[in-house]
This record gives sequence, C-alpha cells and structure tokens, in this order.
Amino acid sequence: MNTKQLLLTTMLMFVALEPVKSLTVEQMEKMAKGMRNVCLQKIHTTEAMVDGLRRGEFPEDENLKCYTHCIMKTMRSFKNGAIDFNMTMKQIDMSMPADMATRMKETVRKCSELEITGDPCHITFEYLKCMYRTDPETFFFP
Repeated sequence: MNTKQLLLTTMLMFVALEPVKSLTVEQMEKMAKGMRNVCLQKIHTTEAMVDGLRRGEFPEDENLKCYTHCIMKTMRSFKNGAIDFNMTMKQIDMSMPADMATRMKETVRKCSELEITGDPCHITFEYLKCMYRTDPETFFFP
C-alpha cells in the first residue's frame, strides 16, 4: 500500500466512524501505526524519538517537531497554520472512551489557551508538550 492509499484509508476511518462509538485500544493503536509509518517515512526521525513522546520525552529535535506536525496535519487537527481545536474535540469524541474523552477534552481546553507562535513544527510540538504535562495519563500520540 503506498503512502497516499494509507493516508486515505486512515482519513476514511475517521469519517466513517459514528460519533457515538469509540475505538478500542487495539483499533486506536492500529490507526496510529498507519499514521506513524507515513510520517516516519516523510520526516525521517527515529522510532526511538517518537516512542519517547509517549513517555514525555520532548528533545529539541527539528525532525521530531516536524513529525508532530505531520501527524496532526494527517489527523486534520492542524490547518491554516494553527491547531484546529474543534476538529481535535470531534476526534476525541469519535475515538476515545467517554471517561477518557472527558479528561482529554479538558486538557485540550487548557492547552488551547497557550499562545504559541513560530513555524508549524514548533507549534504542534509545544502543544503536545502541554498536553502531556497537563495530563500524562491520557496522553496518546502516534
């Protein structure tokens, strides 16, 4: 499967989901793996650095920053030079169990108050750092 097909398949998964249903952890991981593979090929960062994001490791690495931008752009959570908080909330509702979704949405609300400037890679990276620091238990990023 080429990159465009994988990206299209991933996007269709988001569109096809009914808003009242959430994904299982296995489904989330599978979808995340697809996005991850696409962005790893595009950005050329290391899997070790990407894995570190889930552990709260945010080294100042330009490729890693651009990986976060690639993922958020793929998820349609970043467009027109800014994080799309409405889309982020919709995706949380579609993909997360209700108890986890409530906490994640509160974290998004808190982090949406940040005034982050700079290039797109820097913006998404700083936003994710806020998400992790605000609630590391619910932090999920491909």
